[in-house]
Amino acid sequence: MSHCMSSLSVLHADQTERLILDSALAVLKDDSFNGLTVRAVARKAGMSERTIFRYFATREEFLDAVAREFTRLLNMPRAPQTLVELLAMPRKLYQSFEPHAKLISVVFHTEIFTRMKAGAAQQRWEAIGKLLDREFKKAPARARKIAAANIRYLLSGASWQYYRF
Repeated sequence: MSHCMSSLSVLHADQTERLILDSALAVLKDDSFNGLTVRAVARKAGMSERTIFRYFATREEFLDAVAREFTRLLNMPRAPQTLVELLAMPRKLYQSFEPHAKLISVVFHTEIFTRMKAGAAQQRWEAIGKLLDREFKKAPARARKIAAANIRYLLSGASWQYYRF
């Protein structure tokens, strides 16, 4: 019986955290980053601010969790392992952005975006750099670095917005 109760508690906690994060993204989409307050998220989720603070003790923890959730929502393609995958990446990436266009435009110039770049995006850039180093060993390091910077820009939200319009 106690094992069943603990499983239910974990399930309830997971569902509550999911509700908080979904509500945070909804607040961002409906309002703006400035509107992303614990009070607004609590109101959207139909819970108390205190409940949110039980899951995220600080604003930093909360924003990190929102950044991870937004990254998950975008369903970003994995880092390319081959040149063929690298060439296919802009289309895949832009397609993953498209359903969330409004939310991306809100998040684009916020702390959440900065946190996203420091997480999964950083791993993707490192993988691309390694791929270029591996595939173009004979090219000067400076040329590979410039190519990586151009690819990084092409695979950014800024490029997606530019080409979208």
